[in-house]
Amino acid sequence: MKQSDQVKCPVCGMRVGPHQNEIIYQQMQFAFCSEQCKARFLSHPHLYIGYPGEPAPRQRGQVELKRRRLALRQPLSVEGAALVQELLSGLMGVNEATASGETIEVTYDLLQVSLEELEQALTEAGTRLGGDWVERLRRALIHESEETEIEAREATPPHHYLP
Repeated sequence: MKQSDQVKCPVCGMRVGPHQNEIIYQQMQFAFCSEQCKARFLSHPHLYIGYPGEPAPRQRGQVELKRRRLALRQPLSVEGAALVQELLSGLMGVNEATASGETIEVTYDLLQVSLEELEQALTEAGTRLGGDWVERLRRALIHESEETEIEAREATPPHHYLP
């Protein structure tokens, strides 16, 4: 297929065939590079296509990077860390994923991948690791999300305040 016959995935910007993972939304045809991008679009279409006269964040080239750092109560094995890193890195929109010892860190574009998709990857990793790792990884994610919410609610010092 010639590049001129391809269209842009509205979520990640990859060039794809015009009928790949195709949908019709508001009488417009869209094609997606993956089922992940298609699902992401369907959950929040106006992040990607905007409204008449109001371009969407993705159309403006906006990237919404998030960084999550999960602390585990028990360290992952070398093999477990490699599995977690592989599954997280395999998601569209994940810029960086590292897992070692008692820490998992992931940097991702919120406009391309959701926390729910990260949780699914961690659940799959936990299932493959066996034992109670599904619950441990899930708890680490919940704890990190709560810590982030608590930090966001802290009072911010006035501009003139010097520590």
